[in-house]
Amino acid sequence: SNTDDKTRILSMAEAADIYGFSPQYLSELAKKGRLKAFRVGRSWATTCADVEEYIQSRQRKGMFREDISLED
Repeated sequence: SNTDDKTRILSMAEAADIYGFSPQYLSELAKKGRLKAFRVGRSWATTCADVEEYIQSRQRKGMFREDISLED
């Protein structure tokens, strides 16, 4: 599967595609420091491990954080 290598670097578009988010949502999380990510030029990039860590942390809270809900 696309997520076997947890250190694989993903563009926000790729990460969004694999994990079912919108790229804008992931970029916003990155800007706010909620998703571990780094700049590549003017874009953000992340890894499978970091997206999965974000998803797990959100599941532990048991909800979407209201302050980061973005319109898709």
